[in-house]
Amino acid sequence: MHSSSITLVNPQEPSDEQSPAAPSLTHDELQRFNQLVSTLYGCLHFSQGFQLFFDAFQAHFNALQGGILGLSDHPRRMIYGWTFGYPEGFEEWYIHSDLPERDEALARYEALPPRQFDSFLRGNASKSILDMLSEESRTWAQAVGMGDSAGMLVSRQNDCNVVFLANRHQDFGPYTDHDILQMNLLAPHVENAVSLHFKLYQSRSNNESLALALNHVNKPIIVFNALATIAQANRNALDLLAHSDTLSISESQRLQCRDTRLNRKLSDAISACLILSQKGTPATRTLFVSSRHERIAICLTPLIADEKEHNGVLAELFRYDSNMEPDLGKLQSLFQCTPAEAGIAAELIHGLNAAEIADKNGISVHTARQHIKSLLSKNGYRKQTELVAMLVRALS
Repeated sequence: MHSSSITLVNPQEPSDEQSPAAPSLTHDELQRFNQLVSTLYGCLHFSQGFQLFFDAFQAHFNALQGGILGLSDHPRRMIYGWTFGYPEGFEEWYIHSDLPERDEALARYEALPPRQFDSFLRGNASKSILDMLSEESRTWAQAVGMGDSAGMLVSRQNDCNVVFLANRHQDFGPYTDHDILQMNLLAPHVENAVSLHFKLYQSRSNNESLALALNHVNKPIIVFNALATIAQANRNALDLLAHSDTLSISESQRLQCRDTRLNRKLSDAISACLILSQKGTPATRTLFVSSRHERIAICLTPLIADEKEHNGVLAELFRYDSNMEPDLGKLQSLFQCTPAEAGIAAELIHGLNAAEIADKNGISVHTARQHIKSLLSKNGYRKQTELVAMLVRALS
């Protein structure tokens, strides 16, 4: 039998030293951002769309108007969507118009890589978005007082591109690097929520099950109910577990580690996340299960509903070879870090804590912790669990 180990990443406080070149989030900003993520996932409990999320997004970023639009290609037309801030009847008018074909914002965001926000002014208050628009679009922008626009490509499909966009009034100035940082942290959650919502509520059958909806998400995902049992696991998750020598599903429909000594830690991590969902605290926990041949990272996110009996946990599973070496160059680019910090980030992806990193790399624990604090500070995280979750999602 292969030996197994499991590590739950412990929270760490951020460094007092802030990098002047890299935007970061304060504790209060991070709390508001986490609530924004919670509101986004809470929309999955309703078939009406994303209005609650739009309200929160609008207040958080001082957005004027925008939405999530499904667009056909060649010609570009609006197929479906949810919007905010536009006058009544706008969606119907926009669907039947040919304006999407000439919309500079849609063209700009469709050309982006998925899950990457960009804005027209990129924080440069000396420029005007009006100079970047066609005459027809400029007329509309002037009428509503538009000062900037930001957006992302949510997903690219065979017959439809999904775009998220958010215009901003000129009174609030352009979107800053700080705003775009937060939007990019939000981006993968927007992708998950839109994909799940569409398959749950916009399919041919309004009674399509959660299991079928989850099967449309490429990554392995498990949803736990308020009793910590598995409500649904998609095909990718079931396939991962079928070929894993560390994790499996018990007869009582619970996720378990095949090393019985480690079941308590796994169970406690899921239960703790459920408690957070009951308290309305959207804090991600990341843990690692490993054996001689594989390592599985599990990112647990509370699902918070208006009624407590509907609360649960979303688990994202990432399986990779235990000998995998993360791309240090990509780490430096994505997480604004030095080569030394990228090396520490690579160890975090393998589930090591500060003491283990220090021992493996022949450095002091203090040095290892300082590198971790620097990574937290530069990327706007207060807790190491949040940083590790983003590292795993970005590179696994």
